[in-house]
Amino acid sequence: MTSGRAQRLLKAMELLKQKTTFDHGTVLSKVNLESVSNGTFQGSFIVDKSMCNMAGTLHGGYIASVIDVLSFYTQLSNTDSRLSWTTSMNVYYTGVAGDGDKIKVVTKSLISGSSSIVETYFHNEKGKLVAKGTTSFLAANDKKQIFIKELLNFDVYEN
Repeated sequence: MTSGRAQRLLKAMELLKQKTTFDHGTVLSKVNLESVSNGTFQGSFIVDKSMCNMAGTLHGGYIASVIDVLSFYTQLSNTDSRLSWTTSMNVYYTGVAGDGDKIKVVTKSLISGSSSIVETYFHNEKGKLVAKGTTSFLAANDKKQIFIKELLNFDVYEN
């Protein structure tokens, strides 16, 4: 299920496939977004070797990348949110996932607006928490809001 602003954002995110960006190449090309609404994303991915450390388990850096990218788009999906910068991120690693494991990832906006906070959860197929992240954002000034419209054809002032 996808709501209005979130639907427009999904279309804008499709444009990233035509660009060489960290967001698409590292995260969005591997995470299957299954449900998107204002303030919440749900998706999943299968852990592959490119995401793993030397021990063959899901690398903490990959988890942090997914948190940063998905929480950015989650906060942007809120009707009162703007292009924002990550100001802090805390990650708690609570479990292990290996090559071939399916991971479900869910994001949820806790606070939206010019200063927003998003939580991201990673669960394995048995429902065990693998990691949890909390990301804080600060909205850019009005002059910077045009950037995302020029890059992705997404107007942050349109709901």
